[in-house]
Amino acid sequence: LSSVRQSPAGAARQDTLQVDLGVVGPSALGEQVQNNFHNLINVGRARGWSHQLKDEPTLGITVQQQWRTDRFPVAFGLQADAIPHVIATLGNAFTYLGAGGTLRLGFSLPDDFGPPRIRPGLPGSDSFARTGAFSWYAFLGLEGRLVGHNIFLDGNTFRDSPSVDKRILVGDFQAGVAVVFGSVRLTYTHVLVTPEFLGQAKWDQFGSLSLSWNL
Repeated sequence: LSSVRQSPAGAARQDTLQVDLGVVGPSALGEQVQNNFHNLINVGRARGWSHQLKDEPTLGITVQQQWRTDRFPVAFGLQADAIPHVIATLGNAFTYLGAGGTLRLGFSLPDDFGPPRIRPGLPGSDSFARTGAFSWYAFLGLEGRLVGHNIFLDGNTFRDSPSVDKRILVGDFQAGVAVVFGSVRLTYTHVLVTPEFLGQAKWDQFGSLSLSWNL
């Protein structure tokens, strides 16, 4: 559930209340999805699934607020804006507080709040306004999180399970580009995540490609 307040100059605020329901453990079918895909691409089967979390339903409630500044001209017809945010999540899968922001630079910036991302991570917007023409923007973002609970590191809430010692402070860094043409938005995001548990030697990194269509 989201509400957006916007001024004619492009400044806006988006308030979001989100409820997530799910399950972890064998019933999530992670083993089947991963190993069937490995079979499809002719890669060896993943080992270690016998040490996964036990079955547990998950519930999470997220409250988030984002602000988008007025757009301002840069050069050569380019515009820029900034989208700071704060976020709080409470649940048995994740509990954390976070804050950060995203900078956008592009041509004819659309009225959205950045690219979509799976939480925990920098927030964006699943919806966007139709531009009626071609537009694009590059973006940089960061978020710092104070992590109280992460079931994938702390283990099951009410049962014994594998676990590691998590880090309380975690940071996300992202960069990418979004292209909007009419009612279609294509986005690529590259993400770097600081170590999330003690003994983790390297940062995690992954890429995300998303295609959105405004009905």
